[in-house]
Amino acid sequence: MAGGAGSLTERAGVRAGPFSPRWPWAARALSALDPLRLAGAALFLAFWEAASLFVSPIILPGPLGVFERAATDFWSAPALSYFGLEDASLAGNLLYTAENVAIAVLLGTAIGATLGLLSARLWFVRAAMDPVMMTAGTVPILIAAPFLLIWFGVGRTSAVSLVTFYVVVILYVSAQRAALNLDPIYEHYALTLGADRRQMLGAILIPGATPEILGGFRIALAGCWGLEAVAELLGSQTGIGKVLEVLAGATDPQGILATLLLLGSAAILADAVATLVIARIAAWRAPAG
Repeated sequence: MAGGAGSLTERAGVRAGPFSPRWPWAARALSALDPLRLAGAALFLAFWEAASLFVSPIILPGPLGVFERAATDFWSAPALSYFGLEDASLAGNLLYTAENVAIAVLLGTAIGATLGLLSARLWFVRAAMDPVMMTAGTVPILIAAPFLLIWFGVGRTSAVSLVTFYVVVILYVSAQRAALNLDPIYEHYALTLGADRRQMLGAILIPGATPEILGGFRIALAGCWGLEAVAELLGSQTGIGKVLEVLAGATDPQGILATLLLLGSAAILADAVATLVIARIAAWRAPAG
């Protein structure tokens, strides 16, 4: 009876709280507002503002001016058209960069995860792919950039190919490690029950490896934004990387910081969305509270 009363009290407490299960997204949003993170961000802005008071604006503009510049140029930045950019706004160039990142991440994840899982279960795939992937993982990724420019020219294809190559390497290693770390007792038990390879793949290998693969996906996503911007520096006529190139040539530190602010905000937002999706997909791996 006491247990029943306790459970009723707990349910009543949940319903009486400020955010009931009707609005789970609000509870998650509040939980993400870590006081230490907010304090760290405030301290960084305070330090930035203090440093800008003792340094020339041509070297370090203040945060308020940078935020205003980002808001002003977000929808319309006519000065960018003078430098040959196809879209004279930060929003349009950010969208172009985000599209390239999305294409590269999805394509690279599909290729890398598939090859990684296959290499963990098929010795000949592993023998063929491991030397390639391990070598590619030790060589700076930008070394491949000149070859991609020669093969695909200056444009979206070369930039997406460069970022895709980076994602494939990370997801290959993540998927292979995830499959090899899976306790073989599950597959042995399935074999004793008469499961075939297709059933073990769909019911054991993929579900068991998915959480670690998604962890590798998040790591790859975080690095793709900067790598895509660097790839756009190599000859693209659109994108955040191209904006940074022309602003650096014009010696516009305020515009550079405003552009970096938007790029970083987009990366943080994408990571937050990926975190929510991963938490939902891999909810079964969460420890019981």
